[in-house]
Amino acid sequence: MSPTRKSIAALVAGLVLCAGSAHPGIALTDEEIFRDVPFNLLNPGARAMSLGGAFTSLADDSSAAQANPAGLVTLRRPELFLEIRAQQLDASETNVAGPIVGEFFQGFVSAGALSNPSARVSPTFVSWVVPRRRVAFALSRLESLDVRARTENTFSLVGRQAVVDPLSGKPVPDTFEDIDYDLTADADISAHIVQYNAAFAVELLSGFSVGITAVWGRLDMDGRVDNLFVDNTALPNEPFAEPTLEYATRIDDDDTDLAWTIGVMWRPTEWLNIGGTFRQGLDFTLEERVPSIGLRHRAAQELYGKQFDLVLRTPDTAAFGVSVRPGERWTILVDVVRVEYSDLLDTYRPGLNRLTFPEPTTPFTVDDGTEVHGGIEYIWLARRTPVALRVGAWREADHRIRFGGTDPGFQQVFPEGEALTHYTAGVGVTVKQSIQVDIAVDVSDRSTAFVGSTIYRF
Repeated sequence: MSPTRKSIAALVAGLVLCAGSAHPGIALTDEEIFRDVPFNLLNPGARAMSLGGAFTSLADDSSAAQANPAGLVTLRRPELFLEIRAQQLDASETNVAGPIVGEFFQGFVSAGALSNPSARVSPTFVSWVVPRRRVAFALSRLESLDVRARTENTFSLVGRQAVVDPLSGKPVPDTFEDIDYDLTADADISAHIVQYNAAFAVELLSGFSVGITAVWGRLDMDGRVDNLFVDNTALPNEPFAEPTLEYATRIDDDDTDLAWTIGVMWRPTEWLNIGGTFRQGLDFTLEERVPSIGLRHRAAQELYGKQFDLVLRTPDTAAFGVSVRPGERWTILVDVVRVEYSDLLDTYRPGLNRLTFPEPTTPFTVDDGTEVHGGIEYIWLARRTPVALRVGAWREADHRIRFGGTDPGFQQVFPEGEALTHYTAGVGVTVKQSIQVDIAVDVSDRSTAFVGSTIYRF
């Protein structure tokens, strides 16, 4: 990395991969298109959401098909479950500016980053459960990713740039040329993952059950990244006076994969439940193209080819939960979830980002995360109708993909993130022991989600 790029990187610290969301930072290449891709890793249902997502040890309704299939044996009647989710990921905008004095560049740099995800409202989970004595069967559908977002990074360089000796690649002493450049990385993405699940659970011993879920998932993705520049010193109608494309990438593909989930549940007493799950992630392979457009498309094609495999690997997760009933009206739940975010880097491709191009060996890293979820439920009777009030919270670990080398400039451009605390609340009612309706809200510094769910018991 040249001294000029190191200095610029120090100024624009945090602009790339700095925008956050619920489970963001899923970058398969280091392009802007993958800066805000939020997976839906939480247990489904408004009841689970209002309890901070802690439902692994309880799982006593038809959402257990996803939360913990071992809990399906606790159901006594067939159930139909439907969830509708509305989520708004906050738009983010960052701007920095300052002087640069380096070997290759002396002047002023300003930079900005804008990310604007679209709000989403959709039926994200539906489940049908049929219990039979000590066994239970379930079919379900889950949307684990539904994102539409537009991002834009801009960089303005005004000053003097060193004239480089074409033979040595080093700057000619005391020889500069004036520059005034605007650089832009403009991108948008639409990605959708739908999972179809078949679950089976059996009570092996009194109070001890196991369950397994087979998962078939499909990913559809459309994406575009255009990298442009403008030479502000050019006169009208001269080359580069208008935004000029340097190189671009395109994605328009789909893929499917199979995975599985296993769960266990132990109910040693009436007031204590213990549960655990392991959920295998899905692997999708898509084709990303480097079209023959732009001034530097040949350089990009030499590095990656005209098309290459882009692998989206959803992380494996393992969860352990405990729920306690200190009284007839109260339930307290705690889950600890380990998320293997390092799975995302197994096939990571750096070098296509506007700042890293064309360096395909730029190292990146990400930490696996441990999430803690907790919630409390209180139930009372209002004219013989059970009403539940729930509150909870959960801690989302830092899982931002960051620079993994020693270069201080890149360390600031691709920094580590920060943990987020989500606060949750909700209410539910059960009518005539057949219809249950729940609503919940999840609020953090970067997103707000509302969920409504209903259960019909036959």
